[in-house]
Amino acid sequence: MNTHQLPEAFSSLSSLGGVVDFFPLRNGRRWASLILALVLLIGSVGVLLYGMYLADISWQRYGAALVGETLFWPLVFAAGLFLLSLIFAWSAYANWAKAIALYQNGFAYKDRRGLRLWRWKDVAALRMAVTRHDLFGINTGATHVYSMENRNGSRLALNDAFSRVEELARVIEEKTFPSLFEQATQQYNAGQILTFGPVLVNKTGIQIGKKNYAWGEIQPVTVR
Repeated sequence: MNTHQLPEAFSSLSSLGGVVDFFPLRNGRRWASLILALVLLIGSVGVLLYGMYLADISWQRYGAALVGETLFWPLVFAAGLFLLSLIFAWSAYANWAKAIALYQNGFAYKDRRGLRLWRWKDVAALRMAVTRHDLFGINTGATHVYSMENRNGSRLALNDAFSRVEELARVIEEKTFPSLFEQATQQYNAGQILTFGPVLVNKTGIQIGKKNYAWGEIQPVTVR
């Protein structure tokens, strides 16, 4: 871990134990939105100036009658580009401070609203969505989305905007699985229904969508 990258808000936190690793937002994600916002802003100013240039020519040739018509579309495009620049500027601002630090007893998530602490024992659910991308049969990468929920109902979503997000999710899974498995086992033994996305499980069998399968009807089970 590069400890020199660790912000003061993380290094001064001691309630979760020692720092294990640090996962900042990818630098490309930080700067891309800001650069795009600047490009769109410059484009907006350029279109506006071009519209004013055309309006000046129209004024000189035809008088004031056609100035408004000449300026209409340049103003529309300039306003659209300006609004897009504001959107990307807000995205850069909202994402700039995002980072996650792993500790011995949990992790801390930082964004523009401050620092949020997640202890391993408080994680109630971890859902993973990994989408593989192929182009003409060639693997071009994957998109990762990891959604978490704690026992207070708070939710957190992690994706490829974070560096090494797969490694981060794997550590969270390893740390939270024992307690989640124990909880699920107790619920199952008590006759409760366990929900895993579209799959429901209880002592009588398993339900996938609208189809029910008793445990005695299931023969081989394979994992792909």
